[in-house]
Amino acid sequence: MPRLRFLLAALCSILTIRVGAQTSAPAPVNGGFPLVSPSAPRILFESNRTGKTQLWIISADGTGERQLTNRDGDVSGQWAPDGKSIFYSVMIRDTSWLYELWPDSSRERTIGAFTGRGPQLSPARTRVVYDVGPWTASHLVLTDGQGRGGRQVTDDSLTVWRGVWSPNGRELAYTVSKKSGMSVWVMNEDGSNPHQVTHLTPEEGRAQMPAWHPDSHQLAFQANANSPKGKSTLWLVNLQTTGAREIAPHTEAFLDETPSWFSDGRRVAFQSNRSGRMEIWTVNTDGSNLQRVTGPGR
Repeated sequence: MPRLRFLLAALCSILTIRVGAQTSAPAPVNGGFPLVSPSAPRILFESNRTGKTQLWIISADGTGERQLTNRDGDVSGQWAPDGKSIFYSVMIRDTSWLYELWPDSSRERTIGAFTGRGPQLSPARTRVVYDVGPWTASHLVLTDGQGRGGRQVTDDSLTVWRGVWSPNGRELAYTVSKKSGMSVWVMNEDGSNPHQVTHLTPEEGRAQMPAWHPDSHQLAFQANANSPKGKSTLWLVNLQTTGAREIAPHTEAFLDETPSWFSDGRRVAFQSNRSGRMEIWTVNTDGSNLQRVTGPGR
C-alpha cells in the first residue's frame, strides 16, 4: 500500500520520487528523501533503482554508497539521535512494522507494529507519532514507545501528515492542508499549542515537509509554486521571529525538496531533479556550494 509520500506527489504535484504511485509504477528515483546523520556527514536516502523503494546510505562526499534494506512493502527511515543506528518502518496494508538497524554491523531488531503510516520515534524513544486516516483526511496519532495509549492530536478539520520530532524532543512539526492552502505547523510534544509557523503568499508557494535545525529553533521546508508548474524551492523559518527566506532561489521548473540539516546547521541535503533525474544534493544555507551527491558523473 502506498505510503504518505505517494499521496503528497499525487495531491500536490510534488515529490517526484513517488509521482503517480497511486495509479501507475513509481517514477525512477536514484536518490530521494535524504536524512543526514546527526553524528557524521553520512546521508540515509531512498531509491527505487532496484525496482522497489529501499534505504541506502552514502557519505556526503559521494563515496561509500550501499543498500541497507531489502524488504517487501514501503520502507522509510529515521536516524537515532546518536547517529549509530536507524529506525525504519515497512508499511504492509494498514500497519507499519518498525525496526532498528545498525548500518555498520547489519545488526537489526524489531521494535513493534503501529496501525498507521510512517511512525516516528521521539529522541527519548518514549513517544511515537504516525499518520492515520484516509489520504485526503489524515491526522496525527500519538502513542507511547510501545504503541499504547494512542490518541489523535490534530483537528479533524485539517488534513495533516508527517509529524517530525524536534532534536530536543519538545515539539513536533508537520504539514497542514486546508482550503486556504498548505503550511507548516508546530505543536508541543504532548499535542498542545498547535500553531502555524509559515505564512507564505500563494506566489511563494505551498509550504510543507519541515525539517528541524539541530538547535530546535529553526525549520527548513519546501515550497511548491503554482507557476511555473513543477517548481519547488527550499526555505528556512526562524521559529522565534517567524521570518522566512529562500535558501537557493530559482525560477526554473525543477524541484528542490525534502531538506535535511547537517549537524553543523550550515547546510542541508535535499532531493532535486535539476539534473534531469531525482538525486541527492547539498547546499549551504546561504545558497553557496551546491553539490550533487548521488548519480553518475557527479
